[in-house]
Amino acid sequence: MSAEHDSPALGAQLAGQADLIAQQRLTISELETPVIQVWDGILALPIVGSLDTMRTQEMNEALLQRIVDTGSEIVILDITGVPVVDTAVARHLLETVAAARLLGAEVLIVGLSPRIALTLVHLGLDLAGVTTRTTLAKGLELAFARLGLEVVRRQGGAPRFGDGEG
Repeated sequence: MSAEHDSPALGAQLAGQADLIAQQRLTISELETPVIQVWDGILALPIVGSLDTMRTQEMNEALLQRIVDTGSEIVILDITGVPVVDTAVARHLLETVAAARLLGAEVLIVGLSPRIALTLVHLGLDLAGVTTRTTLAKGLELAFARLGLEVVRRQGGAPRFGDGEG
């Protein structure tokens, strides 16, 4: 066969591969920034991996759109999965806090380890006004309290699920 006959088939194959790669990139991007509505008025954004300028911008766009779409009042940024917090990462987090506040949402940063807390202090960044908690559970507890919600254990032990009660 001549190169002329292979060219259209090769072009179609390359176009198909390019489409597949574009779809995979979109899927990865969505997985990198999963904005989860954990309760009415409460969003959570678990961050796993390193933050750079491009990822932060995509994360912020997704988060801000979800704040607008859901009317959420509280956002919990969970940085448990962020391996290193340096000056650049801290600034990216503060940008996220500031942008969400402009839309009327309070931001809690959770998942702080002792090492990250010390690093942030040594970096000398102004975190005044940023509410933090060590775990996601403590962040949810605070978010519920801020919204006037309460989680109460049922009489007789652990809560039961799927028993038909509301």
